[in-house]
Amino acid sequence: MTFFRPFFRRLGGMAITLIAMSILIFLLVELMPGDAAQRVLGQSATPQAVAALRESMGLNDPVWVRYGRWATGMLRGDLGTSLYMRGVPIASIFWRKVGNSLVLALLALLFYVPLSIVFGILAGVKAGKIIDSIISFFGLATMALPEFVSGIILMTIFAVKLAWFPITSVIPIGESIWSNLNILVLPALSITLVMFGYVSRMQRASMISVMNSDYIRSAILKGLPMRKVIFKHALKNALLPTITIIGMNMGWLFGGLIVVETLFGFPGLGSLTMSAVKTQDTPLIEVCVLFITAVFVVSTAITDLLYGFLNPRIRYPGGS
Repeated sequence: MTFFRPFFRRLGGMAITLIAMSILIFLLVELMPGDAAQRVLGQSATPQAVAALRESMGLNDPVWVRYGRWATGMLRGDLGTSLYMRGVPIASIFWRKVGNSLVLALLALLFYVPLSIVFGILAGVKAGKIIDSIISFFGLATMALPEFVSGIILMTIFAVKLAWFPITSVIPIGESIWSNLNILVLPALSITLVMFGYVSRMQRASMISVMNSDYIRSAILKGLPMRKVIFKHALKNALLPTITIIGMNMGWLFGGLIVVETLFGFPGLGSLTMSAVKTQDTPLIEVCVLFITAVFVVSTAITDLLYGFLNPRIRYPGGS
């Protein structure tokens, strides 16, 4: 019961947050300048044609009616139709783009999580020494670089100068992402450079805190080998804050994909969102932004639960 109570509490809070965010997203997109019917028909359309299309699209209904229709469709799995692509079902393109972005995000996770944790542990254990200074400086430098800057640097070195990877991450027509995995390396490294600083510095600070705790000092005074002290006693507790920041950054990761995917031309959720904004495709914008929001909310809730599960000292209100 100790685990299920916070689980259902988080589940309820997650549902309320998603409902509130869906309302906010819908209203903000509705406030975008321009007329959806006019964008569909073009500037040369007659007022009568625009008025007829507005009526057929339900745009003359009150905003709460349109939100209810949109939200109900979402719950049924109906993502609506694209305005810019003239009635093409959004689901026919959306989930394919999401799948591509998931592959890219997972590859970035495989790159930056092990690297950040290993170098963060090394910096924490060697705190104040030259290796700690080098790792900390590199982490700060990568944190200061926006994704598009790190992407351009990587593109210049590995695509232009060395020609190891393609300069763009376009999937050829008729092929799948699995047969073109080399196009993922540079975008994944761009994300890795930014995330490395956050995660490694968190791991370093956590490692220093744990190594200075009383039970670690006692283990060292007992004559236990340092390797055993670090990996058996210190690492478990030192990883908890790092796991938290990795999980909470999943939402940021999907948001950051907008910049990276646009820079490299990668056909994922980020580039789809940017394309929807450029073309003022309001139904597609709503779906993309709501999905990114849902990823952030769900990943934060899961991380919160996981942290409480791994750390027995955490007590949720109402728990036993």
